[in-house]
Amino acid sequence: MTDNLQASEPLESGPGLTVRPRGLFRRVVLPLLVIGLIVAAIWWLESRGGDDVSPTGERYGPVELPAALHTTGLEIGTEEGKLAPDFLLGALDGSEVRLSALRGQPVVLNFWATWCAPCRQELPQFVSAYDRFQGQGLVVLGVNMQEGKSIARGFADDFGMKFPIPIDVDGEVGDEYRLLGLPMTYFIDREGVVRSVFTGPLQERRTDTDVRGAIEQSDLEQRIAQILGSGPQ
Repeated sequence: MTDNLQASEPLESGPGLTVRPRGLFRRVVLPLLVIGLIVAAIWWLESRGGDDVSPTGERYGPVELPAALHTTGLEIGTEEGKLAPDFLLGALDGSEVRLSALRGQPVVLNFWATWCAPCRQELPQFVSAYDRFQGQGLVVLGVNMQEGKSIARGFADDFGMKFPIPIDVDGEVGDEYRLLGLPMTYFIDREGVVRSVFTGPLQERRTDTDVRGAIEQSDLEQRIAQILGSGPQ
């Protein structure tokens, strides 16, 4: 009777063919698991943006501010009135971004991620501001937090983000800037000094009730004007 068939006996799959459970695992299941792990590892490495080391051998992340750019009497920090901490990161387009190399240009430093709904809400304003003020030297850096190129690229294309997008693979730059959440934006003047900090999404100008806890687009323009050294054109 089939009811008396023991689990240890071979599985009959047809005339003349016997498949043992242990042999099936070794020949079919185990190779599939190995292939799956290899595919997952390749995807993970790509999503993380690859190596976290510059082609010159310098590790991506926070770096020491060059002594020549360390203004006498100013501390390095993320608070208003302090010199913005320096960093080196690989960018979405394959280039590298070193904050101190932008000295002499006003910088809007925005930290974001694709999963962050408020980031999606405010990004069109950064795109618009960059298009409007880049002729005056404005640089917008959209630092993606720990997602990698494969994830950030489609998002950047969808939103028309033409400004540099550094990838903070390990989140160390975000830690250095003491992020309280996403999005978070630093407005840095031509001398590398943090002039204002904003946590949360920048809201578009509203004609009805103001949004509590957010700033209007006109305020964004004022912050940009502060680091440009002139009012919006």
